[in-house]
Amino acid sequence: MIKMSLNYVLFLLCMKICIVFCETDCSDFETCGSCIGYALDRCVWCSAEVHEGPRCKSRIKVTESKLWCNGTPIYDPETEKIVTMDKDFNAGEKGDPVIQFRPQSLNIKARPGIPVKIAMSYKPAKHYPLDVYYLMDYSHTMTKHAETLKNQGFNIYNELTKITNNVRLGVGSFVEKNSLPYVDDSQQNSYSFKNHLSLTDNMNKFREALNEKLNGSNYDDPEASLDGLMQAMVCKKEVGWRDNARKIIVLSTDSTYHSAGDGKFVGAARPHDMKCYVVNNKYQMELELDYPSVSQINKVAAENNIMVIFSADEHVEPHYKALEKNVLGSKYVPLKADSTLADVIKTEYLSLIRKVYLNYKIPSFMHLTLDQDCSKDNECELKHNQSVELTGTLTITSCPPKNNYKHDVEIGPRMLNEKLNIQVDIYCQCDCEEPGSGIDNSDICNNAGTYQCGICNCDSDRYGSSCQCNGISSDTQDEDRCKKDNQTLICSGHGTCSCGKCDPCSPGFSGPYCEYDDKACPSPEGLLCADHGICKYGQCQCSPNWIGEDCRCPNNNESCKAPYSKEVCSGNGDCSCGKCECKVCSGQFCDDCEEVAMKRCKELEDFAYCNFNENKNVCDLKFNQTNTEVTIVNKTEINSPDWYMAKYWCRKILEDEQIFVFKYYYSTSSNSKLHLIIQNELEKPPIANVWIAVGSVIGAVLLIGLLTLIAWKVLVDLHDKREYDKFANESAAAGFDTSINPLYQSPATNFSNPAYDG
Repeated sequence: MIKMSLNYVLFLLCMKICIVFCETDCSDFETCGSCIGYALDRCVWCSAEVHEGPRCKSRIKVTESKLWCNGTPIYDPETEKIVTMDKDFNAGEKGDPVIQFRPQSLNIKARPGIPVKIAMSYKPAKHYPLDVYYLMDYSHTMTKHAETLKNQGFNIYNELTKITNNVRLGVGSFVEKNSLPYVDDSQQNSYSFKNHLSLTDNMNKFREALNEKLNGSNYDDPEASLDGLMQAMVCKKEVGWRDNARKIIVLSTDSTYHSAGDGKFVGAARPHDMKCYVVNNKYQMELELDYPSVSQINKVAAENNIMVIFSADEHVEPHYKALEKNVLGSKYVPLKADSTLADVIKTEYLSLIRKVYLNYKIPSFMHLTLDQDCSKDNECELKHNQSVELTGTLTITSCPPKNNYKHDVEIGPRMLNEKLNIQVDIYCQCDCEEPGSGIDNSDICNNAGTYQCGICNCDSDRYGSSCQCNGISSDTQDEDRCKKDNQTLICSGHGTCSCGKCDPCSPGFSGPYCEYDDKACPSPEGLLCADHGICKYGQCQCSPNWIGEDCRCPNNNESCKAPYSKEVCSGNGDCSCGKCECKVCSGQFCDDCEEVAMKRCKELEDFAYCNFNENKNVCDLKFNQTNTEVTIVNKTEINSPDWYMAKYWCRKILEDEQIFVFKYYYSTSSNSKLHLIIQNELEKPPIANVWIAVGSVIGAVLLIGLLTLIAWKVLVDLHDKREYDKFANESAAAGFDTSINPLYQSPATNFSNPAYDG
């Protein structure tokens, strides 16, 4: 089942609604170009020399009226689609270029509003070339990891050669810009980038490069990681990158990194220009160019289809986790002896060839949808085993600005140089309107204009349908032509009739008869066309990136993504006209529930902790954030009712087991700004009282023992009582006096005194 994005469905729905209900129709257009360039209806143009009524008309109405245009062919350009290059799949086994994506080139000629289907195919090649560049931190502190780095390098080679016989490896290093205050420049053992070994399949050379001694030094903790990474990416010839290879850079370090702005401390004040300056395998502009910014690293990595894996010490994990989120396609792997780096590279390589992520670049006045179910706005992930058929739909939403009717569109798999290049020629100008195609100073135009497409294009000082007028007309016949549908008012009372034509209209009015009030368009929340377009011909003409009858709906889902989140409506709803319609949870981004809040806390904790330790500007730059507001408060203030909008508490347990606490919420205004409320002191972990625990255990043992003794005594007494009662009953039954014990002998004995006579 074909699935289209919600934005595209909204766009088509708005087009249909506008065709039915909007006042503007094809007859309002007076030139051939504006007629065929109208996106909301398929208009056609009549260029017959003799014609009554409007020359532009809806194609549907023309079909109903067979006599329209006096039998002259109408101008109704059809969509043209020509595949200019479609080379078959090739694994490159015979030395031919590898081809995994087809077709390679396509020409399209289409008019606005007409969808064009585009068919594509992807098939991964066996043993596709892979280039892996090992970029290492050569500072002295990395000595403890030297053996790990060597073993990682060997493991990478061994694992990759199991799945492809076309892998090459190279080695580079970095330390720091060689100048005070970062480095004692007298030692001359520091540098921003050095290429030790260009990409090669010679394993012996790779082993030799890995065995080099780490001898760099610098004073501060951060290193020139981004300097080295930038040169490794842009120096294609020096490093030896192959155009048709998958490219991976493994950056290994135990420290954080310097970024844009830090270079000013050593006098490197010029912003980085993202160019290669490696001569004799060493970076030559390190003391002139500033460090690259994170956004520059992301841009170059994306443009050159390079995947970056940050293999960093665990104590700097938050910094490289942040880079992972801001550099497209990058990964973080802990730098340790039992690291899974080789497995990660193997997995990523297999993922690259077994999945396809489609990226595309199109102008703002075009819309592209992929018929597959897309998880992200600009990417489609399609799992497959062999080959897969892909289909897209390209629609031109409006005529481009500045009369530039030829544009290029590029579609292709991410991390792959193979692309489909589409040359789009937009029908917004008729052939008969092109320079030199008309008749200059035509008799039909009273020798005062150019006859084109059946109408006169008058000189600047002439007016009228045949350029017969040169001033304000008072002719009755001309005035009648300035009245719409036999109305009594000339130009609807809002303009001047110039030779049978309303020109100019009064300010705020438009149309052939000045009949449209340019302030009467929909005004949601009191803003004309939602302040995202202009009102002309009685309808809103939306600015780029906005759609809808009132231009209040964005044509993308970005406004439905919470700041610092990549999921539309937190994955719990659908985005409709820039707002979330929640299926689960509630709230502005469908995140007002405990489960999602905890997930959002996890997403925000690194950015929040950065603001706890550093300056907000530094963190915004490091995490590529702009729409944020950070407030640092004490433990009492964070519980204040002033932060009632921040409903959920976020906690991050640090390495020393202290607890970092913050809260967050989003502005309800249109900018959806992220607000962080950070507690300025860490919570201490709860300390257990050992004596209470020990005393409780001892007391419990004694209590259990005492209760056991009491229970034993009670049970013994009950048993004795039962036995005695049994004995008494048996004696009474045998005739004994149970009140006297027959076995009882009194201890007293009576004797008679013989001398006593009384």
